[in-house]
Amino acid sequence: MAGASVNRVVSPGPLHCLKVILEKEGPRSLFRGLGPNLVGVAPSRAIYFAAYSNCKEKLNGIFDPDSTQVHMISAAMAEHKKLNTK
Repeated sequence: MAGASVNRVVSPGPLHCLKVILEKEGPRSLFRGLGPNLVGVAPSRAIYFAAYSNCKEKLNGIFDPDSTQVHMISAAMAEHKKLNTK
């Protein structure tokens, strides 16, 4: 293979890909499939944030208000609650 040349293919960047998608399929194509994802994610996030808020409110009376301990324990309890409601 002495003297053989290698053709390198340079892939287009993300902005070029975005431009091609917008030209061929239009701006609405960027949001295709978003609805079903939101339907699946929104209830889970709502449970998490409600549980986090409730835990944080109760733990602020036990630990220093808005301390690292309050945030960490609230997040752990909210995740536990979210996992056990599926």
